[in-house]
Amino acid sequence: MKGEKASTSEKRVEKLQIMVADSELGMIDDWRFENRAASRSAAIRSLIYLGLELSKSDPEKVSKLLDQLDRA
Repeated sequence: MKGEKASTSEKRVEKLQIMVADSELGMIDDWRFENRAASRSAAIRSLIYLGLELSKSDPEKVSKLLDQLDRA
């Protein structure tokens, strides 16, 4: 995927399990296909990376987005 962030040689040592709503899963899968992510896991890792980078570069925007999420 374009803009890869972590070294492909970096070993993944932690497994995370999360629960998501059907609508969230749909958004993740839509993003995955639109961005040609190799797998759902790759898409989720990319989305996490993007969220972390956005929180560094535009914390005010992230705060507003989190407020919207809390109201959903």
